[in-house]
Amino acid sequence: MNAAHFFEILGVTGSLIMCVSVIPQIIKTYKTKCSDGLSISYLIILMTGMSMIMLYALYVKDMVFIFGNGLALLLTGILIVLCFRYRRKNLPASKK
Repeated sequence: MNAAHFFEILGVTGSLIMCVSVIPQIIKTYKTKCSDGLSISYLIILMTGMSMIMLYALYVKDMVFIFGNGLALLLTGILIVLCFRYRRKNLPASKK
């Protein structure tokens, strides 16, 4: 195995680990129907940074970054949707 192949595998594995790390939070938010502990500003800033990396990856045609960031953007987008969906349901009646 040459060094380029090794680092490509390393990059794909790292991307998968980062993507999988958000899945427990998605599951917890969906099961509890509560997003009170999530920071929407963090998620939006994260999504902005990942979008910029995706644009760069598309520009340089780096499939590892395109794959990893595409999956990460999808999963973070799901978490943002859940955050808005369940945060509004949990507001006190006076704030709805």
